[in-house]
Amino acid sequence: MFSLLRRLRRDERGQALVIGAVAMLVLAVTVMASVSIGHGVHQKIKLQDAADAQAYSLAVKEARAYNFLAYTNRAMVVHYSAMLTFMSYVSHALYLDMTIGKIAGVAKYIPGIGAIFAAVQKVIKAWKQAVDGIARLLIPILSALNVALWLAQEAMMLGTLKDLLLAGGESTLMGTDPKARPGPSMSNGSALGAIMGKYNVNHSNLKNFLHVIDDGPRGSDKSFSLADPTGLAKRARLMNQNDNKLSDPDMAKYRLLMGNLANGVRRQWTAEGKEALLIGRKWSLHICVPPVIQFRIDKVADSQIKSFSEEFEDNRRDQLYASDDIKIEWRMPCPFIGGPNKGWEEILKVNFRAAADKQGGYHQTYDTTKRDDHHGWEGITPFLMTDTSFVDPWHNHFSAACNVTLLSKDMMSKPQPFHLDGMRTGEGFLKSAGTRRFDNEGESIVGGLLDITWNLTGGAEGERVAEFREETGGMMSMAVGRAIYHRPGDWKEEPNFFNPLWTARLAPIKTHWEQQALSTFIDGWDVAEHGFSNALNY
Repeated sequence: MFSLLRRLRRDERGQALVIGAVAMLVLAVTVMASVSIGHGVHQKIKLQDAADAQAYSLAVKEARAYNFLAYTNRAMVVHYSAMLTFMSYVSHALYLDMTIGKIAGVAKYIPGIGAIFAAVQKVIKAWKQAVDGIARLLIPILSALNVALWLAQEAMMLGTLKDLLLAGGESTLMGTDPKARPGPSMSNGSALGAIMGKYNVNHSNLKNFLHVIDDGPRGSDKSFSLADPTGLAKRARLMNQNDNKLSDPDMAKYRLLMGNLANGVRRQWTAEGKEALLIGRKWSLHICVPPVIQFRIDKVADSQIKSFSEEFEDNRRDQLYASDDIKIEWRMPCPFIGGPNKGWEEILKVNFRAAADKQGGYHQTYDTTKRDDHHGWEGITPFLMTDTSFVDPWHNHFSAACNVTLLSKDMMSKPQPFHLDGMRTGEGFLKSAGTRRFDNEGESIVGGLLDITWNLTGGAEGERVAEFREETGGMMSMAVGRAIYHRPGDWKEEPNFFNPLWTARLAPIKTHWEQQALSTFIDGWDVAEHGFSNALNY
């Protein structure tokens, strides 16, 4: 018996089994921890990819909207220029008919060459009727097209705002990470839930998209209302003759600015004419009649969009105006005769003018005589432009619209693989040892024991930390998309809605969204920042 006990005491067989069991337990825990960490990293990468994809997608939509405004604004200005050009043809044809045409009407009775002048007179009259008829037809069509382009701009603006507002359910997000949710994923009732709400926005993305726009009524307007988010109702006032007053600063900004832009792209022939003796829109002729009298005949032209106050000529407001005027002056003596020259004295001035406006337009022939009220025009159409001098440009990104995407993922409500939640203590554990080292008394979590579930995300204690876990489900990601204006090779050009050079990029959060800007711009940011800082510190 004693020999058997001595043999068993000295026998070393089976020790490897104990060591192996302990080693396998440590190895299993290590493998499970590695897999758990890898699973968490993978889920985090997917969530961050979803946030980046959505932020970039929204930036693309913002850039697309701005480029659409650029294309339509260019088209509208081109239409204004075309209307001015046709009004120039009308006034010039009127000038030809009333001068060269009249002369040809007399000269056609001269034997031998009368047929030539008769043909000239017919050609001038046919040209006058043609351009007049085309102008009557074309100006209303181009005016209606501008209204249609404005409505298309409004539709694009509202559609983009809808995309920004309802971004949480779009395919870009769901296709990248189906488990991702905009803002807090668990509930929306707490302070943290107010950051983004049910969708991925708390008006911040919308206001950031709109602050770039300077359209008269909404210029430098930081307010936002779901009743009229883009200012459509205010812009529509421009189409109302009773509201369209030059004394109103908003309406004056529309009418004068857009009119000047259209005037700025006129061709030289349209704006002031080109030198062509007798038949051109601009020429000058000096004649010295012996012995001492000098005559000067000046032909000048002008075509532009004019804006008048509401009291002008029975409320005519905006006009497509074109003129071809002749002025005859004389003085004594001729320059080569010698002696002091007298100043020029006007002998005759004849105005050949045409205008189109909402009151029917007119042809003007001699002085103030008006006739042929048939050139109707609806006036300046609403438009949208950029405001590069927006208040506080640094915090408003120098007219580069940005959007913030904040996503969360529920990592706690369902059991996750290899998370070893059994390593948490049960009620009363270590109480028998006389200790109560509980970091969270309610959940009986003991600091220092292994727990690789998501139940300690953000830290083991603290009311805000618990709120953070409850709201987010344990995981959050953030991304910023930016719509920028950039002409390749030239960063100095100011953003505008006339060149379609808007592109989309992801923006660094740290350098772009400063703490003060975030705290001011996003409601509830302070609560989120506290939660983020806790999550980063643990």
